[in-house]
Amino acid sequence: MKRIILALILPFFLSGCASLLGSEEEAVYIDSSPTNIAFVVADSAGNIVAKGLTPRSVILKKADGSYFGKQAYTLTVMREGYYSTIMPLEYRYSYWYTFGNLPLLGVPGWFIVDPYFGGMYTFKTPRVKVVMRPCQPGPFRYMCT
Repeated sequence: MKRIILALILPFFLSGCASLLGSEEEAVYIDSSPTNIAFVVADSAGNIVAKGLTPRSVILKKADGSYFGKQAYTLTVMREGYYSTIMPLEYRYSYWYTFGNLPLLGVPGWFIVDPYFGGMYTFKTPRVKVVMRPCQPGPFRYMCT
């Protein structure tokens, strides 16, 4: 009887809450004012992982599979006649990771399972709205893309 109870309870102690309820990927909605602006999303190595015209939703991986290996992305938005905008897409720890592991005292989820999975992270702003500033006429207009 003890073995059956242990077999039923053991999976909960060997899993992380964010791994069970989170996902490896997350959608980020990119919008701009004005619309139909070109954008590029690049990872920390400079590889382009998504590109297109606003408004558009892109799916991004949250982790690279290494221990606490969250992905870092940079969003670049540009159009001729407007100043380019470059901004990081930042993460925070998900609530499932922070609070969901408390009933199990945190150890399996916080330090063993969730750091490899990526479900522990979520984007701070899953909806990005970029307001483009038009370039001013004058001698320095060549600096504007």
